[in-house]
Amino acid sequence: MAHNRNDTELMAEAHRVAQRLPRRPWPNPPVGAVVARDGEILGRGAHHGPGTDHAEIVALREAGPAARGATLYVTLEPCNHQGRTPPCAPRVIGSGVARVVVGARDPNPQVAGGGLDLLRAAGIDVTLGVLGRGCLELIWPYVVTDAFRRPFVSLKTATSLDGRFAPPGAPPGAPVYFTGEESLQETARLRRWHDLVLVGANTVRCDRPRLDGRRADAATLCPAADPLPACADGDLAEAAGWRTGPHLVFTSAAADAGRERALRGAGADVVRCKDEDGRLDPADLLAQAAARGHWTVMLEGGPALAASFLAAGLVDRWVQFVAPTLVGGGPRWADRELAPAVRDFSLTRAVRSGGDACLTWDRTDFAQRRAALCGDKDGG
Repeated sequence: MAHNRNDTELMAEAHRVAQRLPRRPWPNPPVGAVVARDGEILGRGAHHGPGTDHAEIVALREAGPAARGATLYVTLEPCNHQGRTPPCAPRVIGSGVARVVVGARDPNPQVAGGGLDLLRAAGIDVTLGVLGRGCLELIWPYVVTDAFRRPFVSLKTATSLDGRFAPPGAPPGAPVYFTGEESLQETARLRRWHDLVLVGANTVRCDRPRLDGRRADAATLCPAADPLPACADGDLAEAAGWRTGPHLVFTSAAADAGRERALRGAGADVVRCKDEDGRLDPADLLAQAAARGHWTVMLEGGPALAASFLAAGLVDRWVQFVAPTLVGGGPRWADRELAPAVRDFSLTRAVRSGGDACLTWDRTDFAQRRAALCGDKDGG
């Protein structure tokens, strides 16, 4: 169903508000809200994480008595259950708004449309699905992990047309970028939506990566906080001397204790994981990350780490940058059968990123979930 221009523009503002955060709100989903009357915005609000007010409550408080008879735009269905904060739907009703426009239903089974039903029963006009795709993108990690029963894992790769991750003979410590500035900026934006950015030992040796969001400028819609850099290094040979300050190093049970002490002295949290012949178990690595409060993990770097997570069926989303260049040599996917690991992915989006292609693949079908969460048989 087509929505009017005012609805689209005001939901777009709520969508922007949801992303302008000091830090990531995980394990709660990011949500933005706007209260408006006749196109004039009366209040804005965003959710900042567990224990803080929900976006619609912040926006309604800012609007004050002017909210009566106005329209509330919110990217996610107002909740109707008691969590760390009181349910929002009754407070929305109490504000006196005449209409509520929602981007997506809450996938939480405790809500499951209950908030919308309560609003309609109170005589409020409800429209669902305005900018549904963008609103679903905001909460996608929350959706596909069933409210973070496990960490969300995204994989970002950047290769040449012939599938090479780096040119042959590239000197250690000097990263080479196939992709252009637009793709590097998008990578920075993606990093800032993740708690942890993880690379393998070989990437640390070759690139000495910073893994931050420095290329995300003030106009970029993402949280302001950088992710925590991390690497997987079974014997700690490459992580030593990589960086100082807070970072995370996953290693094997047999890793050298002296290297571990040196890394801790440099600010690292060294975590020993289950392993087999020095190869870290991806599932245990994720469990250790979750135990430390890291709900979203982004994999970067070369093919070995990516292949281990793909083979274990632990990648939820794959963002694939492909640069218009042929290299003819250099690291590529290992000679292993990855077809069973990737056949369940579906293409969500294919866009141009400067001169590069950017393909987004999801293990959970995005279009199907959009139809379920953003469709409205009663008016949207």
